[in-house]
Amino acid sequence: MLELLFLLLPVAAAYGWYMGRRSAQQSKQDDASRLSRDYVAGVNFLLSNQQDKAVDLFLDMLKEDTGTVEAHLTLGNLFRSRGEVDRAIRIHQSLMESASLTYDQRLLAVQQLGRDYMAAGLYDRAEDMFKQLVDETDFRLGALQQLLQIYQATSDWQSAIEVAERLVKLGKEKHRGEIANFWCELALQQMAANDLDKAMALLRKGAAADRTSARVSIMMGRVWMEKGDYAKAVESLERVIDQDKELVGETLEMLQTCYQQLGKTDEWEVFSAPLRGGERRGDRRTDAGADP
Repeated sequence: MLELLFLLLPVAAAYGWYMGRRSAQQSKQDDASRLSRDYVAGVNFLLSNQQDKAVDLFLDMLKEDTGTVEAHLTLGNLFRSRGEVDRAIRIHQSLMESASLTYDQRLLAVQQLGRDYMAAGLYDRAEDMFKQLVDETDFRLGALQQLLQIYQATSDWQSAIEVAERLVKLGKEKHRGEIANFWCELALQQMAANDLDKAMALLRKGAAADRTSARVSIMMGRVWMEKGDYAKAVESLERVIDQDKELVGETLEMLQTCYQQLGKTDEWEVFSAPLRGGERRGDRRTDAGADP
């Protein structure tokens, strides 16, 4: 109960301010008084766990007076935060259907309805909402970030790449690494289909997106090994040493195989000694720090 009361404070504040402004206009005082009573009745429905009645009443109020838009947006968000997504969707859908909304108010309703659909796992509907916002300056960044989440959740890697590239153009450089990973996901599909040429072409795009991606280098090494080009596999796998030292251990077995296939066993021993020595030193440090 206390949680609901605190969540209602923003709604009460927004609506109270509006009703105060309206009641100051003498010619509309009676309407303001009636709408205020309706609002109180709606709150009472909420507090008595009659949420559906409250939603119906608030939506009826919206039809009569669009000055309550901000309060209704807050109310919808309240329901979503409580996990009552169906009620949030009803409120935000009704807002969108109102013919008296300003352009900015409609965009806000679209944004919040998209978030409702996301919370409900209705990704296709959420996608439709956020696509309406990607060309709106004030909503573009948030809409693109939501779309990126949708495409990752649905494994739509090509669409994820397109959205992440737009985010990079907006200055969000951190998404370069994600773009490389998305190309890797597409490459995995081609590897599963045994189309190694297409897989390599996709991995090259991943490398172009993020030159520091160790995952791209490891996957390139695997593809070159599958194609029997062990020299190029070595070249790819050895890049991991500079890209991500924590992943070097994943490459050692593949590198050893490549050196053996190239007839360079002695060179492998020289090359791998510092790497394997580092692993042994790490093991000794771990053992020394262990409890007796």
